[in-house]
This record gives sequence, C-alpha cells and structure tokens, in this order.
Amino acid sequence: MKRVVTVSLTLVAVLIVAVSILAVTPLQPAPGDAAGQNPSVRVSPSVRVRPSVRVRPSVRVRPLVRVTMVQNLKEVNYYPADGEGTYMWSNFDPAVINRDLARIRSVGANTVRIFIQPSVFGFPVVYPVMADRLSEVIELAAEHSLWVHLTLFDLWSQFTDLSGSQEWVSSLLSRYRDDPRIAVVELHNEINPQDPTAVAWVTTMLPYLSTVLPGTLRTVSTADVSPQVFALFTEELKSSPPDFWDFHYYGPTQNAYTQLGWIKALAAPLPLFVGETGFSTSGSAADQPALEQAQAAYYQAVFAVAAALGLPSPAPWTLYDFSPGAIPAGETADNPAEYGYGLFQADGDPKPAVAVVRMAFSGK
Repeated sequence: MKRVVTVSLTLVAVLIVAVSILAVTPLQPAPGDAAGQNPSVRVSPSVRVRPSVRVRPSVRVRPLVRVTMVQNLKEVNYYPADGEGTYMWSNFDPAVINRDLARIRSVGANTVRIFIQPSVFGFPVVYPVMADRLSEVIELAAEHSLWVHLTLFDLWSQFTDLSGSQEWVSSLLSRYRDDPRIAVVELHNEINPQDPTAVAWVTTMLPYLSTVLPGTLRTVSTADVSPQVFALFTEELKSSPPDFWDFHYYGPTQNAYTQLGWIKALAAPLPLFVGETGFSTSGSAADQPALEQAQAAYYQAVFAVAAALGLPSPAPWTLYDFSPGAIPAGETADNPAEYGYGLFQADGDPKPAVAVVRMAFSGK
C-alpha cells in the first residue's frame, strides 16, 4: 500500500494528464470471468465463483492449474469507507461489509482482498471473537460469489519470531484447510526485498503456509519496486518461491508497459499478478471532476497494458474513498491523497473509473 502516484496537480495539469492517458490503445479483451457471468447481473448467493479448473485441496497447486486460477482473478482491494486498517475489525459492522461485498460483485469482481492485522486479531493466538469475525466475512463473500484473498501479517514486522508466526498462522487458518472459498493466502503485504531478516522469515513461512492450507495459492507482495530490486527478490526466494508473484504498480502510465514487461519476464515461469494499482482523486472541489476523469484514464491505461502483456486484470486500490478519521494514526493518515483512491466516493457514489473497471473485468 505504498502508493507513489502524486496527485497534487492543478486543474490544467490534470486535464493534460487525462488527455494523454486516454490516447493509450483501447483495452484488449481480458480472460473470461471465472464465474461465467455478465458482471452487471448479480449471481445467486448460493452459487460460488469457481476456477475453470478444479484443484484437489489435499495437494499443492499444479503449474497449469496455478496459471489458470491466477489468470482468472478479478480482484478488488477492500476496506469499509469508515474503517481502514485495524478499524475494519475493531469497529466491525457485518451489515456494512455485506453491502460493500455486493458492490464489489456488481463491478464484475470475483475476488475480494482482505487484510488481517495480528495487532487486533491477537498474537500468537487469535482471539476467538476475531476468528469469528473473519469467518463471518468469508461466509458473506461466498454469499456474493466472491473468493477471498487473505493478506496476513499486515502492519507487522516481528520477523525474528518464527515460532510465534507459525503458531499464529495455525491459530488463524487451520479451520480453513481444504476450504474452496479462499483463493489466495498472501503471507505479507509489500515485503522489503532488501531487508535480510524479512526475507529469511518469508523463506521459512511460505513453505509453512503449505502445511496449513495445502492446495491454496500462496504469494507475498512487493511494492512498486524497480526491476533490479524485484530481480533480487526472485533470486532470494528461488529455493522457496510463492505460487505466483504479486506486484503493486502506481507508476506513470507511460512507463507501465516497460516496467511491467520487465517484471513479468523476471517473474517467469511463475504467473505475475498486479495486486494493487490506482490513482487518487483527492483535491479541491473544483478539481474533482477532472481528477475523477484522470483516475478513469489511469485505469484504462493500466488495464490495457496488462491485457497487452497477457497479465490478469490488475486489482484496483481501493473500493472506497475513506471518510475523515477512517485511517488509523500512522504514516499514511496525514496524507490527503490516501483518502481518495476509491472507485466509489465514501458515500457510495460511483466515479467514472467504475465503468472502466467493470468493462475490463467483463473482457470488453
């Protein structure tokens, strides 16, 4: 979630950006929806989205199946508008989450990314009440025909505590062994490949995830790093690689094809998924219309690049703008741009980017 796109632009500058981005080649057809549904039509809650190839949950994901499942991901990153980070869980409101999951499904997504913080869930043993809240979210997602992408160890850096880390994973996830509702389990959000302690932790914990959730896709994400740093990461994890690589992109659209092309080549033969991308519309009320058009143009360009490179649909960050006070105190809470990345405004009104994402997820 280290977003690097700067949006403190004047109205004239934003209009220039929007016009230049819209000149990008139109979106190419993306892979079909795993559910086989038109995203504008709601799926019966009793029907679960499933990959086109079934996986026996008792075995590791085979390479062909892994590629198919990753290619089918159409994912949206999620927090409630009033509860980013730990606030989603400490101010838990299942009615709001249920409404929001329906909105995610309405844009054509088949997967929702959920973040789990040990600081609020309990460590190394998960609090029963928090385990129940996670279980409720997973069940609600299934009712809306959404897979779940679980991001573990969010906002956590105790990388020397391997035994505690393993106990926490078992405490949190053992109940979900062989559970088809969980498509992806991500060990950590945006690990720093240049932190030897963090990398050593990843090389131990990724294989451990397979013992707790065999058959579930495993990954670990990196921020919008240079190809050189990403190459270092793939080399560091060559003895215990993930099932696919998760890369976050917030860079300029004019660099996207080159940057993501390099990252894809470095990721090979494993699949690459752009697990976060986005553009903030935070700014003055007068600039808001232009900023929203620039956001839509940004998504159009990044989705076009992903399609041209044969990558899965990138995952928008995030569903909503955040209300004032919705982000817990920390390095991002005081950054105005962090409140404006939503596809929808905090009150639920859609921005133009919603139509772009819906069309991309539908393969148009």
